[in-house]
Amino acid sequence: MQILGLCFSTSATGVPTHHDAALVVLSYLIAVVASFTALDMAERLRTAPPSSRRFWHFGAALVLGGGVWSMHFIGMLAYRTPFTVQYDAGLTIISGVIAVVGVAAGLQVAERASPRRIVGGGILVGLAVCVMHYMGMSALRGPGDIYYRPLLFGLSVLIALGASTTALWLAVTLRTARQRAMAALVMAVAICGMHFVGMAGTVMVVAPDLAEEADHSLVSGSLLAATIVACMALILGIASMCAYLDRRLEARAMAEAGRLRAINEDLEAVVQSRTIDLTTALGALDDQRRRAESANRAKSDFLANMSHELRTPLNAVIGFAEVMQMPGGDTLSPRQAEAIEQIQTAGRHLLALIEEVLDFAKIESGKVSISIEAVDPQDLAQGLYGSFKLAADRAGIGLVIASSQEAVAVRADHLRLRQVLSNLISNAIKYNRPGGSVRVEIRPVGDRVLLSVIDSGLGIPAHRMHDLFEPFERLGREGLDVEGAGLGLALTRRLVEAMNGVLRVESRENVGSTFTVDLPSATPDQVEVRAPSQGVQVPLGAGPEASVLYIEDNASNIRLMRHIAEALGGLELHVAEHPVEGLEMAASLKPDVILLDINLPGMDGFEVKARLEANPATRQIPVIAISANVLAETMTRGQSSGFQGYLTKPISIGALVSAIQEATARAQASDALTA
Repeated sequence: MQILGLCFSTSATGVPTHHDAALVVLSYLIAVVASFTALDMAERLRTAPPSSRRFWHFGAALVLGGGVWSMHFIGMLAYRTPFTVQYDAGLTIISGVIAVVGVAAGLQVAERASPRRIVGGGILVGLAVCVMHYMGMSALRGPGDIYYRPLLFGLSVLIALGASTTALWLAVTLRTARQRAMAALVMAVAICGMHFVGMAGTVMVVAPDLAEEADHSLVSGSLLAATIVACMALILGIASMCAYLDRRLEARAMAEAGRLRAINEDLEAVVQSRTIDLTTALGALDDQRRRAESANRAKSDFLANMSHELRTPLNAVIGFAEVMQMPGGDTLSPRQAEAIEQIQTAGRHLLALIEEVLDFAKIESGKVSISIEAVDPQDLAQGLYGSFKLAADRAGIGLVIASSQEAVAVRADHLRLRQVLSNLISNAIKYNRPGGSVRVEIRPVGDRVLLSVIDSGLGIPAHRMHDLFEPFERLGREGLDVEGAGLGLALTRRLVEAMNGVLRVESRENVGSTFTVDLPSATPDQVEVRAPSQGVQVPLGAGPEASVLYIEDNASNIRLMRHIAEALGGLELHVAEHPVEGLEMAASLKPDVILLDINLPGMDGFEVKARLEANPATRQIPVIAISANVLAETMTRGQSSGFQGYLTKPISIGALVSAIQEATARAQASDALTA
């Protein structure tokens, strides 16, 4: 039976053959050396970087495939027959190539080391070894034919497949040189076993009439042996050199890794030390931040308390002065009228200082409230003209508001811009000379608007310009009879910057100064029309007809409210000096309006307001808050707590009358709707 060019027979009788023991041992040693070297290179393949992996892949395939091929042909040279045999050079070389390529393919498949891939790679290598073996047998030339015993042929194939799979499994799992040496001995037994089982199943049948003919394309056994030894020595020499160089490089790499590890440990120690220092520094900074925040809160609390404590007596000072100045009262002598005016002026000045200090503290702590909108600066300046015209006339200063020919608008906070212009105009009047002038000019320049306050006053010395915007700095003018604490310009600059503007100054001593506020422009059509703000002077007996309950614990504030009610004439005033008393009187009297102080003993105004709303008998009574607390958060809370109004001390009689009238009108309208 013939399959793929191979003849199989169970009955053919061949010539007697045997093996040379020395060459058999040599073939086994070659298999051992090739196996160990290939396993070592395969282990390098597993750990090699991608850049050198192809080199180790090819080396392992060359050594193992070439070793199996060398072992096979040395084993064939050990095969002794009664006649001389030679070998086909082409088939011999092709069989070696097949062995190397098959091993390379198997290593490629089994590279990921999964069981399924190892088995697949083992089958590829095993089939390549079988093809190499039996192609090598086909390369044998002698005076006869070669037959194979089917059972031994099949057993050799199975041994080849098993040996190849085992070899790949060992290649991807072994780690130490000792393990690889033991595995090489086992693999050599398997490889030789496959070869000699296959040779045991080989039958050489000589044809009687076949004469030997010379064929120059055939290679003799001695030449083949020399070639095999030379090739094997070259392959193993190259492999050994590569392994040696790799070990040297590995040792050098390990030494370098140790050096880098030592450097890294030193760096880690330095980093750890620096981290500790940085953590300590951050902890100290955090502690300083907390102390600064605590100091800032303490400052804010102090300023709030100071404002409250100062506004309470100022309420009496300014309030009584305003009552005495109400039209229709007793006629005052010129001396008395002047004294009362001085009292009120001084009170208003002290109140302005308190507000400047609070505003400056808010800006310093970043809590200033800025609401940007489109503002008409010309309208604002014209509104200030009436406020400063009297003061300018008394000082003999000419005040001029120059009008622009075109509509102009800026993006700013209306209240804060009014405050800025007021400070600049006030300073220009105060630090001027008799017969001097103050001129306010407004002109657009591109997408900006310049608001300039120009005076012909004392000017600022050049060497003091750097102190101009420092808080509480009056530039050596403390001896002049001019009111002020040196906060106005510092506050003005910060307010301008908070509105995304720039404040610039040009000054010459004894010539005058020009302060220019540079703000972004806006579209004039976006300006909101505002009603003119005018002070309301209420004549005697012109108060609203209403029953009023005043809940207040301060005696001077109570006396002032009694004088105001008496002067207005129409108010029926009831006073409760304690919150609980106020709640009881509100329920029994049911007044038209309740005036409620916020800072009360035992129960603040917000809690009193909540209890009034909780009682059905007092729920509908309008409540107006009166407080010396002007902090933004307190006023915002007051507006959201249901108060009909929030009046700050010192109380303006006109604002009080307007608030009472508005509250009673709303209550009457509500009653009409529910009736």
